[in-house]
Amino acid sequence: MPHVTPDKILALVLPQFGFTLEDCKVSRLGNGLINNTFLVQSDDQKFVLQCLNQQVFKTPQQVTDNADLISAHLQIKHENNSYPLTPVFQRRNIDNSNHVKVQGQYWRSLHYIPQCYTLESIANVEQASSVASAFAQFTAALSDFNSEKLAEIIPQFHDLAMRIEQLHQAIENASEPVLLSAKAQLKVIESQQDFIINIANTTAALPLHVTHNDTKINNLLFSEATNKPIAVIDLDTCMAGYLMHDFGDMVRTCCVSIAEDSAELDKMVINFDMLGAITEAYIAGFKDSLSESEQSSLIQGIKLMPFMLSIRFLTDFLNGDTYFKTSYATHNLVRAKNQLHLYQLFCQHEALLTEIVLKN
Repeated sequence: MPHVTPDKILALVLPQFGFTLEDCKVSRLGNGLINNTFLVQSDDQKFVLQCLNQQVFKTPQQVTDNADLISAHLQIKHENNSYPLTPVFQRRNIDNSNHVKVQGQYWRSLHYIPQCYTLESIANVEQASSVASAFAQFTAALSDFNSEKLAEIIPQFHDLAMRIEQLHQAIENASEPVLLSAKAQLKVIESQQDFIINIANTTAALPLHVTHNDTKINNLLFSEATNKPIAVIDLDTCMAGYLMHDFGDMVRTCCVSIAEDSAELDKMVINFDMLGAITEAYIAGFKDSLSESEQSSLIQGIKLMPFMLSIRFLTDFLNGDTYFKTSYATHNLVRAKNQLHLYQLFCQHEALLTEIVLKN
C-alpha cells in the first residue's frame, strides 16, 4: 500500500464498517499474491478485511458486485439443501454498500468462517477427490445462473488465440538476445498449430458456465472437524467460462510432482492415481448433467492449461517481466519451460488421459 502505513489506512477504513482500529486486533491473513487481506478481531466478532489489487482488477466494483450475485444464488441453493458447502458473503459497510473507497483504494469486508483452515498442496488421493468434488459442486450449483449477468473481470482470460497474439506482439518487441534464449520454446509453441485449431473448434461447441478460474486447493476452506472442504473462496475471477479450464487448472496444480517454477524437469512426474481420483469426483459432482462434448473437452483442458500458461510466462519474459512477480532474471522463462514440458508430457499420455476421463 503506497505512501501510508497499514495502520494509517486501516484507521480510515475500519470506521466505514462500524469499527475503530483502537477496538480491534488486526493481523495479516493468508499468503495471497494479489490482494492484501487481514483478519480483524473485535471483542465480539471476527471478520476479513481485504484491499483489492487494482493493477490486476481494473474494475474492482465489478469484482464485488459479481461476488454478491454468486453468493446470493449459492445461499438459495444451500437453504434448499442442493449446495452442501457454505456460501461466503461480503459484509455491508455503514452505507449498506459492498465496498468502500479510501484514498483511491477499494476495500471490502467478508464474513469469517470459524474452525476452518487452508492448505497449499494436496497430500493424498482422498484429499484430491474432495477438492475436485467441492469445485464441481460449486459450478453445478451455479448451472442455472445466467453467466451473462457477471461482468468479465479479466477480458479473454482463457482465450488461447488472444494469448498467442500477445506472444507474437512480444516477439516483435523483444531484443535479439532475449529471443535467442527462448528460441527452443517458441519453436515448440509454433509447432502446435493443430492443437491450437482443435481448441478453437472444441470451445465453439461448448456451453458457458460460471467458472471459478482459479481452482487451486488454497481457494478452499477445510473444516477442522471433518478435514473436508467447507467453502469455496476467492470469487474474484468468477466469470462465464468453460469447464475444461477449471478442470485443467486443477489437474495442472494437483497432479504434478514439482512446482511450476522448478527447473528440475527430469523430476517432473504426473500422478495418474491423483488424476483419476480428481476426474471421477469432478464428473460425479455434476450428477450426470455433463454432455458428452463437455466430458470429452476435459481431456483438452488438461493439455490446454499448461500450454496456455507457458505462453503467458514466455510472453511476460519477452516483455521484461511486467505481469508475474519474479525472483530472478529468467524466472518466467523457467516457468515457461516447466509448463511446456508438462504439456508435452500430457500429450505423450493422451491415450491414458482419454481412458481416465471417458471411463467415468
